[in-house]
Amino acid sequence: MANTDVTPFGFPDFAPTLLAKYGRALRLADAHSHLVNEMVAALPKEMKVEQAVIYGLVRMATTSWVELLILVGNGAGLGALKIARGMFETSVVAEYLRQFPAEIEDYFEYFHIISFKRIETYRQHAAGLGVPPPEDVPKERLEKIEKDFHRVKSRFQDGKGRIRSQWNKHPISYMAEKIGRKNQYEMTYSLAASIHHGSFEALMAHLSGDGSAFDVDSPPSLEWIDQALLDGHVYLLQALDTLNDLLKLGFDERLCLAGEDFQKVWRTPPVKE
Repeated sequence: MANTDVTPFGFPDFAPTLLAKYGRALRLADAHSHLVNEMVAALPKEMKVEQAVIYGLVRMATTSWVELLILVGNGAGLGALKIARGMFETSVVAEYLRQFPAEIEDYFEYFHIISFKRIETYRQHAAGLGVPPPEDVPKERLEKIEKDFHRVKSRFQDGKGRIRSQWNKHPISYMAEKIGRKNQYEMTYSLAASIHHGSFEALMAHLSGDGSAFDVDSPPSLEWIDQALLDGHVYLLQALDTLNDLLKLGFDERLCLAGEDFQKVWRTPPVKE
């Protein structure tokens, strides 16, 4: 009979190595994860639609923070860095919409463009195979998708009738610059995006060893742990600032202290504990 035991996930033996180098940073990360829970508990019972959209984005960022810590805890620094990249985008969009609420409607109305394009691709693929499309989407749903598409498409068309490929007229770099995060985009985000997209820079980042042999570093490893943990923590605090400013939660002093503690941990070299 085959052995049905499942090998435990993760690398528990790696924890002492990780804590020896990044214990202070990880303890602060845990403390600020609890701060997230406190702020969520302080939310008002009702929110406007615009506030709910931004809150949802902030929660996406805070959930990604948990995912990042799981990867960091298992020595998967490059994987964690990819999560941090997503946190940057989400936290930037959240703050951008907070500062420019007139664009929120474009943000959620573009959903209908995406839905229609996906259904059309679905149909074309089926037609290319010479078979009828699967009937797992009710006719009423398809009709609504098409109706909503025609209702909103004009707001996303240019002078030649072409529909843009994203909800905003400008890329994430523009939004980052508008809210004062251009340097983050140019430095930390661009590096993480490069790694995520598999450029030559990404290949070089994955290499391990002393260069005498061509190999790719694999978990558990301390490589890129500091960068991922640092970046993700910054984006977490920025997302919490957005939430606090949006809903006037009264966490100004707590967030200020959180920022100061962050600076104390990361502006001094890690100490073996």
